[in-house]
Amino acid sequence: MKSERCLIKKINKFIVGYCIFPIMLMIGLTFITGAYYERNVFYKLENVTIEIGEKLPEDILNFIGVINESKNFSIETNAKLDNEGHVMSLGTYSYYLVYNDEKYKFSRLTNVKATITVIDTKKPVITINDQNEFDYASNITANDIAKCYDLSDCNLTIEGELNNKQSGKQEITIVATDGANNKSTISTTISIKEKPKPKPVNVYNYSGNIASMNEANNTKNSTLTEEEKNNLRYQIAAFSQQFIGNPYVYGGTSLTNGTDCSGFTMSIYANFGYLLPRTASDQNYMGIEVSANNLLPGDIVVYYYSGFPGHVGIYVGNGMMVHAGTSETGIVMVPMYPGYRTYKRIIY
Repeated sequence: MKSERCLIKKINKFIVGYCIFPIMLMIGLTFITGAYYERNVFYKLENVTIEIGEKLPEDILNFIGVINESKNFSIETNAKLDNEGHVMSLGTYSYYLVYNDEKYKFSRLTNVKATITVIDTKKPVITINDQNEFDYASNITANDIAKCYDLSDCNLTIEGELNNKQSGKQEITIVATDGANNKSTISTTISIKEKPKPKPVNVYNYSGNIASMNEANNTKNSTLTEEEKNNLRYQIAAFSQQFIGNPYVYGGTSLTNGTDCSGFTMSIYANFGYLLPRTASDQNYMGIEVSANNLLPGDIVVYYYSGFPGHVGIYVGNGMMVHAGTSETGIVMVPMYPGYRTYKRIIY
């Protein structure tokens, strides 16, 4: 029995001495080796500052995802790189040493790390577009006039105010700002086209009497909501202002070539499908009468001379009206002048 117990003890010593101990030794050496690499390559991982668009230094770039065969390490980074290793985004990123054990097939992220700071010190580049002529009153932005290029994004603005309702040439300055707040400016000349003249308007003559005209207008009104009626009145007021500056012609009905006061109101309303008689005195009997306190844009203003209605215009708001005045003034917008007057609402 004693000899058996001795034999078992010897076997146990053999297992501990020749099996377990070498395994423990290898594990220890692995961590010691990893720590060795961390200590001995630490000085190689230095903080880097680099211009956007430039390549990382070769001693970093060559080991990103590639194991150094002699020292068993590679490098990982969260910096944004293109396929050739150029940094393509501003910011501060980290890069780490990764220890790789080829024999035992494992790797681990070490505590050896540094930063890559990507900066942008270069001003953005601005180029002027070939198109430099724009429609009157069109919405013109800096991007319509120029383009800019910068790796850290680029935003274009117009310095000062551009008047898109001023026909002719204008000198303007374009400002480009990149993601690092670097700025470039460039001056250029643009051209605003002439204000387009209103298209010729068809004039509708109606031979019916006042009662039938009112009936036709009321039928049209009955199909509209209150909101639609209100919008239509404002459209009429705005439309009447397009013909300011055109001539006054007694007996005329052309909004472009010449009209008198009643021809003006008749033709304006005709473009929206409403019927008005030819003379100011007859237009006084159209629609419903409203008070001065309830006057709305689009209503008709009727002036009396010697007790009879003799002149009409279209109210456009803020105490102003548009009318075909005289051969000297043509079609003008003026404050409502003193005198006895009534107000007629066609759309109600």
